[in-house]
Amino acid sequence: MGSTVNRIGFRGRLVTAMVALVSLLIGALLMVYLFEDEKRGALEQLSIAERLTNEVIERRTDLELSRLSVVVRDFGFRSAIASRDPATLGSALENHSERVGADFALLLDRQGKLLASTLPHALPGVASTQLANARKNGSDRSLLTIDQRGYEVLVIPVEAPGLRAWLVAGFELDQELANIIATLSGSSVIFRTNANEHGGFTSFAASKDIDRAREPVLLRSASDQNFIESSRYFTRTLNLGASGQGAFEALLMINREASLQNYYSRAMEIALLVAVIMVLAIVLALLIARHLGRPVLQLAHYAHEVGLGLNPQAPRIRAGGELLQLRDTLRDTLARLTRREAEIRHAATHDEVTGLGNRNALMNTAKEGFSAGEPCSLIGLRVSDLSNINDTLGLEFGDKVLQVLSQRLHAELPDASLIARTGGGEFLALIPEHNLSALEQRAQALHASAESPLSIDNTPFSLRTTLITLQLPADAGNTSELRRRVNLTFEQALQQGLAIACYKPGQDESHLRELKLVSDLHSAIRTGGLHMNYQPKLDSRTGKLLQAEALVRWIHPELGFISPEEFIFLAEQSGQIHDLTDHILQRVADDARAWFHAGLDAGVAINLSAMDLTWPGLTDRIARIFAGWHHSMDRITLEVTESALMEDPEEAMATLNRLRGLGVTLSVDDFGTGYSSLSQLRKLPVQELKIDKSFVLNLNTEPQDQLIVKSTIDMAHGLGLKVVAEGIENLETWKLLQAWGCNVGQGFYLSRPVSAADLAQTAATITERQHELASLTPEHSS
Repeated sequence: MGSTVNRIGFRGRLVTAMVALVSLLIGALLMVYLFEDEKRGALEQLSIAERLTNEVIERRTDLELSRLSVVVRDFGFRSAIASRDPATLGSALENHSERVGADFALLLDRQGKLLASTLPHALPGVASTQLANARKNGSDRSLLTIDQRGYEVLVIPVEAPGLRAWLVAGFELDQELANIIATLSGSSVIFRTNANEHGGFTSFAASKDIDRAREPVLLRSASDQNFIESSRYFTRTLNLGASGQGAFEALLMINREASLQNYYSRAMEIALLVAVIMVLAIVLALLIARHLGRPVLQLAHYAHEVGLGLNPQAPRIRAGGELLQLRDTLRDTLARLTRREAEIRHAATHDEVTGLGNRNALMNTAKEGFSAGEPCSLIGLRVSDLSNINDTLGLEFGDKVLQVLSQRLHAELPDASLIARTGGGEFLALIPEHNLSALEQRAQALHASAESPLSIDNTPFSLRTTLITLQLPADAGNTSELRRRVNLTFEQALQQGLAIACYKPGQDESHLRELKLVSDLHSAIRTGGLHMNYQPKLDSRTGKLLQAEALVRWIHPELGFISPEEFIFLAEQSGQIHDLTDHILQRVADDARAWFHAGLDAGVAINLSAMDLTWPGLTDRIARIFAGWHHSMDRITLEVTESALMEDPEEAMATLNRLRGLGVTLSVDDFGTGYSSLSQLRKLPVQELKIDKSFVLNLNTEPQDQLIVKSTIDMAHGLGLKVVAEGIENLETWKLLQAWGCNVGQGFYLSRPVSAADLAQTAATITERQHELASLTPEHSS
């Protein structure tokens, strides 16, 4: 009996000792595990916070660049820049910087000199490397401190096309941004920089949970390491970038106080558990010891998989208490991380206003299609004047317009693999492959739906839209071509006034050139980039200077000489012809007054475009520009081509009658190349007929040309018209025309076109040649 007691007592002591040892070991291991888990969790959370901080700042930068891109494409903003008026520049800069949410903005000219600023004091100059980088990449980003505040500075070129100016905008890295990062990441945030005269780090913004009294200690304790473990914080430094002033960093910190409190609480519970286990029965102790190890290992494995970024199934924990709480905590943490990552991924590929895909989503989908070789069709829609809608009715109203339009796109394109809003009022949709006819029908149906009346906030409203279609990969074989040709097709539709346009291969380069010329012509008209030459017209009887024909010339700063035929045609197509004509009329009037005051007596001849004949304000403009004309108005000759007169004879007749009422001389230019009939010519209120140079260039050697020209002169005289011959290249031709009674001559033999400043010298040279140029038979009809 005694031996039995002794054996049981020894067994009990042995089991008790083993239970105590195992219990203490398990407790110690669990506390060590919890301590290491705290550090590992902090590292994981700081890593997530680091990635999230980078994502938030990058998305903020992308949003800022997107808004600035809208500003630099704004026609009013470009017009303000072109005006170079300080008040206009300052007002435009102030308004647009407020619209995009910039804390300050500057406008620099092409050389980087300041044109306008919203800052009350000077800003350190923008480096030439920043401008070069912005020109190369479309934008430049840098960091800067002003008055102990940190700013993200974005530089973006203002092109029209061709560089016109630089827009510099600063967005503060402030407490609001720090609070956003802190809320999303669950960490505290301090923005700091060593851009100061003392060389050490100073903070310029921090999240609201930071103790400002301890902030200098925090800055010193984490000044030169990526990860710091202190008694109060786990800290990670994130390099935001550097500038000429110094480095900019974000301190991401996790407060250890709550974790340590939880740790101590669990340690006490474990100690109590060990004490209880030590007094329990051996069998219960053994059972508890056996079952306790399994959930711990399960949780350790679960935590490890969570740390690897996996999405494991939470283990089943039969026991309650700390293990179940730990399991639930890990599961909730995993759920939050998964949810945040899903939100970030969704925001990266979706438009926040309409919920549609964004440009990234479209390009990724298109890239996948190109890689797989799957053909499809693309329909693009662009809302006209969306910026005007936003400006007049408000951004909220504009967003509602976009939302209604996205619903109509879904209704009209149910088979679309993706519908995306790719910027502003532009939508692109990828649909299954269609032939050209079917694709055009779908585009027409979508156009009708998009422009049908809608009601927003009880406000009836209608949109004007432009649609384009492309076949992929036939019209674009990669995402770069796709973006460029979508824009080109939209521009082509806008330029030609088309509601629906399809991409036409092979027009990229020519269209780009036309777009550049159209844009630069507007600037050339506004800034005096066009040049006027004048070619003398001589009296065939006396050889004296009668008039000078105005010839407009354009030397493009990049493309060189642009023929008048090309840029006048583009002016007509782009709606700038009236501005061009007005500019020419004003220049000619100014030059003619100048040479008259210099003692030169000569009239002027000015060419009019066919579209000028449909300009209701033409007569009034001529009357105002030539008000107080120093000669009689018949010394002003307006030349209109024969083909222009035949395009719309009734409208042309009405315009010519109004011009004739001013007293000016009207001339039919390039006669012989059109299709006018003699009956039509007889009805026109013209006083002069100008024979086309194609009949005059070889007049001295071509009998057929001689017959045509002589007959034309006789016919014109019979109708009571004066005759002008252009293209006179030699003396023989000049003498023939004099002999046949041609009234006025013009050509290189008589004089080449010269500038207004050289016209007086040219007139003197003509006077010196008068004995050569005068007719030998002065008695012929004049």
